Amino acid sequence: MKRLGLEEEEMDYATTLPWNDEATETLVIHCGDHRFQAHIDEFVREGLKRKSFDRLALPGGPQFLIAGSYLPKFEWAGRRWAKYLAKQHGIREIICLAHENCGWYRNITVGNVTLPLLKERQISDLKKAREVLQGMFGGIKVELYYVQPSEKKNVEFVTID
Repeated sequence: MKRLGLEEEEMDYATTLPWNDEATETLVIHCGDHRFQAHIDEFVREGLKRKSFDRLALPGGPQFLIAGSYLPKFEWAGRRWAKYLAKQHGIREIICLAHENCGWYRNITVGNVTLPLLKERQISDLKKAREVLQGMFGGIKVELYYVQPSEKKNVEFVTID
């Protein structure tokens, strides 16, 4: 970081990546769980071949889009952020991800919380979020993925229809 106001500015760190000022057409909405961040970045850049993307990383990922009945302020704010990014950056596609054993879903789920039950709810919520986004943006392309650790000790991205 540069320290402003000093005669000689010293830098604490400079990235190895070149600056990219090109526009993006992709918004990725996912949970902020640290365990999945590097995997999501690799998936979007290498798996989906997107050079850059906007990001909304919130607990539970796209679940905020359908939280109006119990978290109306979250839903309002999240939808507003998504609208802002879509309008300002010309977003043409949105990628929504949910991941296995999400702490947010464990926190908001009442009753028996098993991994298969959480997964079922997350997939249902992803589909509802797609409907909301398509309604908000008039038919914008929305892709859904469920993210899970694999037996090979890496992370898999499974398409949800």
